Amino acid sequence: MKEMQQFGKMLRELREQRGLTQEDLAGLIERSVQAISAMERGQNMPRLETLIRISEKLDIPLCDIVKIFDARNENNQEKTLLEITIVDAARHLSLRDLKVVSNIIKSFPKEK
Repeated sequence: MKEMQQFGKMLRELREQRGLTQEDLAGLIERSVQAISAMERGQNMPRLETLIRISEKLDIPLCDIVKIFDARNENNQEKTLLEITIVDAARHLSLRDLKVVSNIIKSFPKEK
């Protein structure tokens, strides 16, 4: 159940980052606004076909979406969600900004 809520949170964040309404996303993936709303609230598990369409239309690798459902515990789910958010945000940065972000990330100690 927690996986569906994490997926819903990720979907809402990705949709909003792209400036899309629920209606916009529903049109892009050929689903109803009610279906999008239910997914974002963690009340509806999307079928694989829907996950593929979300992946294509929001330009996020399907494997990143699927990671949410494979995370073994709540901490891993949260970590996976943050990783997806960071990678998605990085796609829209200039090379110069990516280098800055990369250096910042490298400055953190590695988790053991």
